[in-house]
Amino acid sequence: MMVFYPGAPGSPEDAKAIMSDFGAYLAKAAGLPADALNVVYENDLQTGLAAIEKNKPGFIIVGLPVYLSQAAKLKMKLLAQTLPAGRKTDGYYILGRQDGPANLQAAKGLKLTSNQLYDKTFISRVVLGGQDVEAFFKLKEVHSGLRAIKAVGGEEKKADLVLLDQQQYNAKNELPEGQALKLVHRSPELPTPPMVFLEGVAADADVAAIKKALLGMGNDAAAKEILKTMTLDCFTAPDASAYDAVRKLYGE
Repeated sequence: MMVFYPGAPGSPEDAKAIMSDFGAYLAKAAGLPADALNVVYENDLQTGLAAIEKNKPGFIIVGLPVYLSQAAKLKMKLLAQTLPAGRKTDGYYILGRQDGPANLQAAKGLKLTSNQLYDKTFISRVVLGGQDVEAFFKLKEVHSGLRAIKAVGGEEKKADLVLLDQQQYNAKNELPEGQALKLVHRSPELPTPPMVFLEGVAADADVAAIKKALLGMGNDAAAKEILKTMTLDCFTAPDASAYDAVRKLYGE
């Protein structure tokens, strides 16, 4: 099993303990052997894709852009939907300084920084509603959301705008540089990252057992700390129509 969020904070090494706890909990709740689930965390796109190719995980909690780009190729099938902070929707946000552009059209030609630019098709078609991000902005890719926020809100003003995912946007006010920014553009409401299984890899019986265990986590006191550490309230049945709608926007 893999938890795969390109651009998310932390490292695979840092996440080992919580991934181990998550795997042990799910195995027990699903009635599987104690060591049946080896859960790994990846936050680099190419490393994660290579690991999927090599190790063939049966189950993946996957960031939305990766799901959209890889669902058909890898035969990803929706199993459950994550509920961070109890919500079933996410968004992407472009922010700028208070004296900056008031809207997206006024931002054309400015420098946009982010660590969320790894799938430019997603940004262009889904976040920007059809604008080619590479033609519309001057892009500055960085390795962390923290660095991106400081590049815009800091005194050096190394970029004009920053693109944040939902988690980064929710946390931006923890930084003084983030508090100083204003909203310029918001994506449509998007479904939260799904848990998928890979058809032909995960056995039918395991799919059913893991799904039952996931959907029960929110009502199990033993799972409370695991969910909290993973910044989730619970898992729920996936909103298939929402994922279908965004796949159409993406071009799938």
